[in-house]
Amino acid sequence: MRNVGWIGALYTLVLLFILPLQIILRYTGEVNENGMYTEKLKTLFEVVGSLQFLFMFTVPVVLAIFLFRYIQTKSAADYIHSLPISRGVLFWQNVLLGIVSLVLPVIISAIVLFLIKDSVNVDDLYTLKLILRWAIDTIILNIFVFSGAVFAGMFTGMSILQGAFIYILFILPAALIQFFIMNVKFYWYGFATTYYSGRNLQDLVPFIHIMDLLDSGKESYLSLVIYAIVACALCFIAFIAYQKRSLEIATHAIAFNWLKPIFIYGLTTCSLLLWGMYFGEIKDSFKWLIFGYVFGSLLGYILGHMILAKTWRVFDKWKGYLLFVAAAIIIGIGLKVDVFGYSSYLPNQENIQSVYFDEDDYSLTDNPKSHDPENGDYYRPPYYYSDKNTVNFIRALHKQIIKDQPNISKREIQSGDAREITFAYNLKNDKKVVRQYAVREADYKAFYKRIIETPEYKNHSFYILERDNKNMRYVKEVQINVMYKSGAIVIKDPNKIEDLKLAIRKSIQNQTYEDTQSNQQSWSSIDFMDGNGRSVDSIPFEKSYKEVEKWLKHEKMFESARVMPEDVSNIVVLKNKDHEILQNAWVDTPSILTKRKGALTIKDSKQIDHFLSHTTIQEQGDYIVVFRYKNSSPEVQMFDANTIPTELKEKLK
Repeated sequence: MRNVGWIGALYTLVLLFILPLQIILRYTGEVNENGMYTEKLKTLFEVVGSLQFLFMFTVPVVLAIFLFRYIQTKSAADYIHSLPISRGVLFWQNVLLGIVSLVLPVIISAIVLFLIKDSVNVDDLYTLKLILRWAIDTIILNIFVFSGAVFAGMFTGMSILQGAFIYILFILPAALIQFFIMNVKFYWYGFATTYYSGRNLQDLVPFIHIMDLLDSGKESYLSLVIYAIVACALCFIAFIAYQKRSLEIATHAIAFNWLKPIFIYGLTTCSLLLWGMYFGEIKDSFKWLIFGYVFGSLLGYILGHMILAKTWRVFDKWKGYLLFVAAAIIIGIGLKVDVFGYSSYLPNQENIQSVYFDEDDYSLTDNPKSHDPENGDYYRPPYYYSDKNTVNFIRALHKQIIKDQPNISKREIQSGDAREITFAYNLKNDKKVVRQYAVREADYKAFYKRIIETPEYKNHSFYILERDNKNMRYVKEVQINVMYKSGAIVIKDPNKIEDLKLAIRKSIQNQTYEDTQSNQQSWSSIDFMDGNGRSVDSIPFEKSYKEVEKWLKHEKMFESARVMPEDVSNIVVLKNKDHEILQNAWVDTPSILTKRKGALTIKDSKQIDHFLSHTTIQEQGDYIVVFRYKNSSPEVQMFDANTIPTELKEKLK
C-alpha cells in the first residue's frame, strides 16, 4: 500500500476534479443567458472527456508498473521470491490490489456525483442511470488497460519496456494491417487502399475504439463484456508467464528466449513496412520503395539486437538478417508477379448483382451509427447500380482500365487532370470485389458518356431526389441562395417542394454528358433544409436545367433565383493575350485589370445578360471579364473565345 497507495489517492482526487467539481463549476449559480446550460448530458464522458480518457489509459499502466516493479529489479526479485509465499499468491495479491486501487476512486466519485445531483440548476442534468453507466464503463475499461499492462510486464525485465509494450500491443494489429495495405498498393494494380484503410481499422485500436464508443454514448453491453473477457484472459496468461519466468531475467529486455527472435524479426518487419511506405509515398516511386525496405529492415534488425544486447556492438549478427532478406525477396517477387491474379481480375457479367461506381469511396465504409440526423448530421448510404445496361457500361469501363493500366502521378490527381474512381461489385455469391484506380477522364469519354446518360445514373445523381431517401422526412423548406445577391428564396409549401424536385429530376434526365462536363458556373444553390435551419442536402441550379427554369418562371421566382443584368453596374472585358492563369491579386484588386490598355467597359443589359449566362469556373481562358455588382464586390471570370460575341471580338483585338 505504501508503494502504490498514492496512485489510487491521486486518481481519486483527479476524478473528483474532472467530474463533480467541474459539474459544480459549470452548472450551478446563474444559468447562462444563451441557454448554454439547458441541455441534458447524454453521457458523463461529455464532461472533460479528453482528460477522463487520458487518465484511463495512463493511470492503470503506471499502477501495473509500480506493482510489479520488484520482478524487474534483481535484488527485489531475489528477496521477494525468497519469502515463504507462492508465486500465485504474490501475483494475485498485486492484481487484486491494483484493481481495488482503480475501482475505489470510481465508486467514491460516483457517490459524490449522486450527492450533488440535485444541487445543479438544470433539472435531470444527469440521472442515476448515467452515473451507474459511467462507473461500470470506467471500472471495466480501467481493469482492461491494467490487465494489458500486467500482461506486458511478464514478458520483459525492464519497467520502461513494460510501459512501451502495452501501448505497442494495443496499436500493433491496426498498424501492421495499415502498413501492409499501404505497401501492397505498389504491387497490385487497382488495390483499393483508401477503402481498406477506412474499413473500421480504428476499431482494432482500443484507445480510439473506446473513445468513440464512450464519447458518443452508444457503447453496447456486448463491447463491455468482450473487454472484460479479454482482461480476464490477459491476466490468466500473465499468471502462467509469471510462474514460468526466471528470476535472472530481471533487467533483460525480453523474458523468454523463444520470444527473442519474434521480437527481432517482428521489429524488422514493422520497420521495413514503415520505411517502405514512407519513401514509396513521398517519392511515388517503386525504386524508392525498395530503398525504404533496405533502410528500414537494416534499422529494425540492428535496433532489435541493440535492445536485447544493451550495446551497440551487434554488427556481427548478419546471418539472421540474410535469412530475413531472402524471405522478404521471395514474398516481394510473389506480390509483384501477382500470383493470385488480383490486378487482372474482373467479375463475370452473369455473377454481378450490383455495382458501386463513384469517385468517393468514403460511403462504402461510413458507419450509419456514427451519424446523428437529429443534430443535422445526415447519413447518405452508398448507391449500387443494378440496371443491366448501367452495370454493363460500368464493367466495360473497368475492363478497359485494366487493359490500359494508365500510369497516373500524384501531381495529376492534385492538379485535377486525373481523378480516382472506385468500383465495388456485389456478387451473387454474397462476395464483394472492390477496386480503385486513378484515370484521366478525357481518355475514357466514350465510356463515361454511356454511363452518365443512363436513366439509372441520372436518377441517383443526387441523393436528395431519390424516392426512398430517408433524410427527406427532415426537410421542411427549400432555400435558393444566389451568390452576389442578398436574401434567399424560401419555399415551405410541401407541394411546391415536390414540384421543384420533379422539375430537377426532369432537368437531370434531359442532361447530356457534355452538359455535365461543362465548366459553366451554376445560377444558384438549391438547399433542402430541416426545421432548424440546417442543410440536409444541396443541389446546384445549373444553367442547363431548363425544366427548373420553366418552373421558377411559372412561380415568378426565376429573376430572384439568378443574377440579373440589373444587379450588375457594368462589366469590363479584355483579351488574355498571354493566357495568364486566374490570380488572387486580380480577385482582391480588379482595378489591376480594368486599367489595362484595351479593356472594354460594357453597360448594355443584353450583352451583360449574355456574359452572365456563360460565366465559368475555369482558371484560364482567352478573355478576362470583370463583373462589377451593385451590392457585392467585383468578380473576375475567364471566358473562351467561343463564348464572346463576334462584334466584341473585333473591338478587343
